[in-house]
Amino acid sequence: MGPDDWVERLIVGMLFAVSAMGVYVLTGALMPALAIGVLVAAVALGVVAIL
Repeated sequence: MGPDDWVERLIVGMLFAVSAMGVYVLTGALMPALAIGVLVAAVALGVVAIL
């Protein structure tokens, strides 16, 4: 991702936020929610890099 790829950054950020909040709401645990959010963001970064 380059410095002008704001759409990709927005997509990755939204995926991180939605997945982390979903796990937090379902489990009530903060650290696993952040870990899942980081994992989803890493996968999204990989997909964006391939595209």
